[in-house]
Amino acid sequence: MKKSFKLFLLELCAVFACLAFTGCSNPMTTPEPTVTYIGSKTPTETKAVGDIVFTDGSASPYTEELTDEQKAAAIAVIFYVGDENDTLGAKTLGVGLITERTNCKGLQWCLSDAVAYDSWDYAKNMDDGKANTDEIAGLSDYGDGTKYPAFKFCRDYTAKGFTTNWYLPAYNELKMLYASLTEVGNALNSLDIENPYPTHWYFSSTREYTANKYHNIAMVFYFKDEEYLQHQTCSKDEYRYVCAIHTF
Repeated sequence: MKKSFKLFLLELCAVFACLAFTGCSNPMTTPEPTVTYIGSKTPTETKAVGDIVFTDGSASPYTEELTDEQKAAAIAVIFYVGDENDTLGAKTLGVGLITERTNCKGLQWCLSDAVAYDSWDYAKNMDDGKANTDEIAGLSDYGDGTKYPAFKFCRDYTAKGFTTNWYLPAYNELKMLYASLTEVGNALNSLDIENPYPTHWYFSSTREYTANKYHNIAMVFYFKDEEYLQHQTCSKDEYRYVCAIHTF
């Protein structure tokens, strides 16, 4: 028996009333799939110093017990989380799990025949290593990076899910990494990575910032104790340890 048009309208109104006022789900709507992340924090959640970042952008505090799968998926450790009033501004920075200290020697900032070697014109930024790294990479003689080993290591650094935009930290970014070294070290130890940042000099991407008569000098940081927090430099063609960082 066919329904009357009036009865059909009444039933249709009842359906819309159910959807609008009683929270009934629309039988025609496909439910959103559940997203499972590697870490306990989603990629958009605020991270904290010492958090371990995974390939999908999620993160977990190093104090959480990690599975073997999580350890295998780790790519970085957060060392700075700031707002616009903080030293480095509103950004979140993480350091890669691999440092370059080949044969306990490290890498050169640049070779002695590089354009930037005896120049005071490049890589002046104290707070933004990405700006310094991009500026060096834009020089006429950068090419494949051979003349700029420290920058090449960082630009070529890759991790699953984050294959680009790694860079050599500016001096104040390196200083912040040192300030968070205890948390970073604890996080790396939880990943079964021991002593990734031994006592040594580390290159920043910042060239000497004072009106020094020598232009072939870059700023470095010594990872040891408070007495070395002051301004330190060395020749750009000397060898120092190098680490790559990334924004998250």
